[in-house]
Amino acid sequence: MLKRLLLNKTALFVFSFCLLASPALAVKALPAGETVWQGEVIVDEPLRVPRDGKLVVVAGSTIKVTSPAAVIDVAGVIQMKGKKERPITIISPKGWQGVSFIEAGKGSSFASIRVTSAETAISSIATDFSVTDSTFTDCGTAIKLLRESSPLIENSHFENNDIAIDNEMRSNPTIRNNTFNAHRKTAILASHNSRGLISGNRFEGNVQAIGLLQTYPDKIQDNVFVGNKLALYCNQTKSTPLISRNRFERNEMALVNYSFAYPAVEDNTFVGNEMAIRNDQYGSPLLKNNLFSDNKTALYNYRKSNPKVENNLFEKNGLAMFCDYSSYPMVRNNHFIANKMAVELGIYQSADWEKRSGSKKLMQKEALARKSKNQMLGQAPTVFNDIVDVSGNWWGEATPVLNKIGKGKNIPFFHDRRDQEWVTYEGFGPESYRIDQIAYHPWLNKPAANVGPRSKK
Repeated sequence: MLKRLLLNKTALFVFSFCLLASPALAVKALPAGETVWQGEVIVDEPLRVPRDGKLVVVAGSTIKVTSPAAVIDVAGVIQMKGKKERPITIISPKGWQGVSFIEAGKGSSFASIRVTSAETAISSIATDFSVTDSTFTDCGTAIKLLRESSPLIENSHFENNDIAIDNEMRSNPTIRNNTFNAHRKTAILASHNSRGLISGNRFEGNVQAIGLLQTYPDKIQDNVFVGNKLALYCNQTKSTPLISRNRFERNEMALVNYSFAYPAVEDNTFVGNEMAIRNDQYGSPLLKNNLFSDNKTALYNYRKSNPKVENNLFEKNGLAMFCDYSSYPMVRNNHFIANKMAVELGIYQSADWEKRSGSKKLMQKEALARKSKNQMLGQAPTVFNDIVDVSGNWWGEATPVLNKIGKGKNIPFFHDRRDQEWVTYEGFGPESYRIDQIAYHPWLNKPAANVGPRSKK
């Protein structure tokens, strides 16, 4: 009881002193118990909040960091209690090491803080905390979750950082209702068995909005991606994540599924992108109930990518679907309406070449040269037929054309071997190889049910 009373008196003294004088305070270290900062506080060397300590920063305060090495190391609790009308401002030199948690106590929070130019503004090992209504600009990494950290990050603004949130080693943040603008590398990067809901955010003008480098067993939903070079990148994510109810607009590439990434992509809207979805090297997602409108290319399948494409609406795209290098999607019950070109096969879409030369050994040789450890390459298929099957779909105003021309003919909105039958490949001798063909019969003579994004339940 006496110890607790003394700690409380210490906190009261510090708080009262700040209220009366609000001087510039040179802080070297913190005692046990509660310490309160208010007004202008100078941090000129590394500072530690001990496990039995608590640092409270009052709304409207300014923390001036004078050295990049003046990290605030938190083993106990830190609470920055800014308010929207009275934020806490942290002024630091370029490269400041920020606030660092290592297996710290529960209850840390950052509300309405403003951080600029930190190398890493907040880093965490095995600590949960919250970040709300805050702004991070011109940092190397704004928030770095090194291991097993599960913060709540919401209603905050991240701009012009290299990386906004680096999510690693089984960390599980909730990232919701934030804005991410103009990140030089990526807004959110996730790897090493991390996860975490990413919902209700807006990503605009980033080099990459979200990059997932391994399985990510969680949801990316109800976000808006506008004007990014690459909005969402999935690499070796297997059947994760669930990507649903997002809007992708005017991105150079909206979604890339690469190297055995086959997430569920449902009820999204892709509008005005240079390329809406690129599937590459066994990237084979489930694409269901999405809208693709006014994209230069809606769906690009390359290097044995075999997505399932069901109940989507493709309208007014330059090219609705492209297949190359032995990609054979399953395409059923979709609407293809008013696209300049519906389906096009590239010059490497050739089961004839696969049969006579084969690509599996080539890809395994390339992987060995790159020292790739991706064991899934051994599961690559070796048998292909020469048909890209797009039967069982509704072609809208083009249906009378199909009815008139019939099956097995050269349709103007398909490009296959009926347009270019034989090709030769550099490095494979003088032999010619036959391009695949598109099978489009039987087609639907009336619209399919439940096409396009479903209403939010």
